[in-house]
Amino acid sequence: MGALYCAPVSVTSVEITFLGTGAAFSPDAYNASILVDGIILLDAGAPLTVHLPRAGVSLDAPRCVLLSHFHADHTFGLAALMLGRALHNEQTPPLTVYGPVGTTAYIRQLLDLAWGEDMRRLSWERLHLTVQELTGGTAFEADGSRATAFTMQHSRRMNCLGFTVERDGVRLGYTGDAEMSPQLEALVSASDHVITEMTYDAKPGEMHLSRREVEGLMERHQSTRFIITHRGSDAPVSGAVMARDFLTLHLPLR
Repeated sequence: MGALYCAPVSVTSVEITFLGTGAAFSPDAYNASILVDGIILLDAGAPLTVHLPRAGVSLDAPRCVLLSHFHADHTFGLAALMLGRALHNEQTPPLTVYGPVGTTAYIRQLLDLAWGEDMRRLSWERLHLTVQELTGGTAFEADGSRATAFTMQHSRRMNCLGFTVERDGVRLGYTGDAEMSPQLEALVSASDHVITEMTYDAKPGEMHLSRREVEGLMERHQSTRFIITHRGSDAPVSGAVMARDFLTLHLPLR
């Protein structure tokens, strides 16, 4: 009898690289941005024209950006990425930005402030920029991956979102900045792995999550793996992965 043939098992994973993991005014970590499989950016606060090459990724690589809200520590890296990419390569691939209602006007204002109207027009045209504004509950596709927007409570002055993105069978959640809410619970419940902020180390406060609240989420959603970012402290959370700038993880976590 001949030897049995065993077909090779195809193993897929989702790669996430943290380009910035600090809270807004962290003294030792950059602002929020996370790269998924080299092509999807979750927020754009870090200095991306420096951090993408440092992570071994071309400025032309990201195909879409998911903005959770319009605070500077989540968005100001986008202005440099867009113009740097447009000037670096006249044939740069198209870019799509997904974000809350008001994203189109915000990006226009951001680029005008950063570079002026002429450079804003150049960036917009060369990137063939598409902006899709979302509300909570909206399902969409991010570079072919199924995604859903969730309304988050953070700033009362602007629309704020969290997201789930499904790639290669992994359901990845991202809270952006958020207070406790039923929508946050729903986002975590819909995720196999969730990247959640934890700004407060001691007692809870406004606009963000505390250690105690994250530990409560972990207790209520024991089948979800937690990855902590937007950190206000370096103290570990038992059972969670503490993200650091330039940390790369492969999901699903073992």
